[in-house]
Amino acid sequence: MEFTHLTKRQNEESIAPETIDISLTGRCQLDCAWCWGEKHTIGVNHEADDWNNLLNNFSSEGTSHVVFTGGEPLMVPFLPDVAKHAKNIGLRTTLSTNGILLPKRHKSIMPHIDDLGLPLDGPTSGVNKNMRKGRIDNFLKVIESAMLVQEEYPDTSLTIRTVIARPNINSVPDIPEVLEREGVDLSRLRYKMYQVEPIGPRATETATDYWMVDEAECLEVANQISQRYPNLQHTLQLYRNTSGRYYQIMPQGNAYGTYIDSKGTPHMVELGNPMTDFRNALGMIATRYACLY
Repeated sequence: MEFTHLTKRQNEESIAPETIDISLTGRCQLDCAWCWGEKHTIGVNHEADDWNNLLNNFSSEGTSHVVFTGGEPLMVPFLPDVAKHAKNIGLRTTLSTNGILLPKRHKSIMPHIDDLGLPLDGPTSGVNKNMRKGRIDNFLKVIESAMLVQEEYPDTSLTIRTVIARPNINSVPDIPEVLEREGVDLSRLRYKMYQVEPIGPRATETATDYWMVDEAECLEVANQISQRYPNLQHTLQLYRNTSGRYYQIMPQGNAYGTYIDSKGTPHMVELGNPMTDFRNALGMIATRYACLY
């Protein structure tokens, strides 16, 4: 098994990132300690036209992929309009959702989505709720959403995502088995694991010692997955490899990148506000962040 960066810049002459993550809202039904998104009290700050114009700007500079994230993006009524616009201007679209609202809203959003990411952090509702607090039904909603997408949107790429942390590390290798038993086709999905990362607005509010696991432990989990499910397409992202990987735009329009310092400590780097001053924000990528690409 090879553990590598999943994305790399294809156009080295462009300043704009190949992929942008946009958080349309900070609101969410769940309360995850490691969340990178804005505080849940931060709602929608810009309308669909604002986001569409921003996508136009990034697309004209060479960006080819947009990830709709949050908070929970399906809580934003105009998400389908923005996703449709993204497709119309040639961007690849990914929806990163907790799955709770997808069974009710899939008809309006899924025709505009190329890739779907769903989180599942345990093989039972109890383990999953301990990781992603707020809704006990999140476990069942993820499985329902995965089956729905495989049945009704077979051309959509599906990724099940698991954060590896202290409370769930021993049960992670059982997750694919549960998915398969519930009727999800493992041959038609990608399974991505993440080492829990002390970064983002919640990091300073969280007892990180309770969550943190080291690289060796994560690699052991990945190796167990390899042995038990040799045909399952799976990857592991270690947090030391997140430097330069993400360019995230928050609901207010302010942008952040990820950086790991020489001591191995992760940081979010402020990169201006491309919503209000696009050119200046691009310039900040060149002056403050280019070394990470």
